Amino acid sequence: MSASSYVPTFPSDRAVDEKMRDYMANFYAISDDRSKNEEWVDHFLPDAVLVMGDKSAKGTDEIRRLREGMWEQVGSRRHKPEKVFPASFGGADADNGDGAAAEYMLHGTLDLVLKNGEARAVSWAGHAVLTSDAEGKLKYKLYQVYQHKKSI
Repeated sequence: MSASSYVPTFPSDRAVDEKMRDYMANFYAISDDRSKNEEWVDHFLPDAVLVMGDKSAKGTDEIRRLREGMWEQVGSRRHKPEKVFPASFGGADADNGDGAAAEYMLHGTLDLVLKNGEARAVSWAGHAVLTSDAEGKLKYKLYQVYQHKKSI
């Protein structure tokens, strides 16, 4: 599935940050491909914090282990990010020294099929803080996902 099918809707009252939009679409496309663990982990700063439901990780190694664990019982999955609510707050706490962070909330759905054949639909919401690394690439500083599971 191409990354363009993962583009959520952005507010119509402001210009869309194309770099952020492309980053997010790529992130969710990679999220649904079990073979792209390293590409997925590379979306985070080395000291980033990741929270997925009741699991959390800090730093590259813990984030990698959490990512690998996400696929233990899952055969396939498909994220559908729906809407993004971006904001910029600026200030010393919002950047890594080379630019203001972008902070946003978003929501969407996830359809997945477990290895035992059970289909599940999950609605989710997320809170993210993005900043640029030393090379100017966007990276997650914080990514937290709240999930609500329901059977389909």
